Amino acid sequence: MIEYQLPEKLKQEDFVSPPDVVGVTTAFFEGSIDLDPASSEHANELIQAQRFFTPKEDGLTQPWKAEKLYLFPPRDLIPWDKQPDNISLFRRTRRYPKSAQRVWLEEAYRRYTRSEFNEGIVFLTSAEVALRVTQNLDIDLPLCILKDHPRLSKDKASLPALKSTRCLGFILYFPCSKNTHERIATFQQKYSLLGRCYC
Repeated sequence: MIEYQLPEKLKQEDFVSPPDVVGVTTAFFEGSIDLDPASSEHANELIQAQRFFTPKEDGLTQPWKAEKLYLFPPRDLIPWDKQPDNISLFRRTRRYPKSAQRVWLEEAYRRYTRSEFNEGIVFLTSAEVALRVTQNLDIDLPLCILKDHPRLSKDKASLPALKSTRCLGFILYFPCSKNTHERIATFQQKYSLLGRCYC
């Protein structure tokens, strides 16, 4: 079988979450994010997660044991040989690169169903992943669609903000097993400040 190598031109610069999304998420989690599995030293200056994994540590291969998880997946493609092992959720007939946001969302869902984290917020900028992939995989979660284009920053020491972005913003909530209805109602209340919620 021919191995597909990701073309250099498809590798994108990584970005950091919008401050308003981080602020609402921190408030929603009552002041503390336990784990950010797809982060960096620069990004965590804003996120302030208790634990985080850098690209070098590769959060896809690390344990995610945590109470409150926040995830903003990278916006590039992942070659087939860097994707998680082919279990039922990842069943595929061809080996090809996939959207990193899709791979990370699939992995988050798999780990959530294994109770590796209690509740989680996933911020996405891919409409394809947030709307179509979730339907294809029967991932039915509370969703907030941001009313404004997200204010992303470049993942650099000074976190310079992008002047404008054309991407959309989506927030998925993996509900906790305790007080589920109450937490979903709180999700709707908090994140309605940023956009329209569907629960």
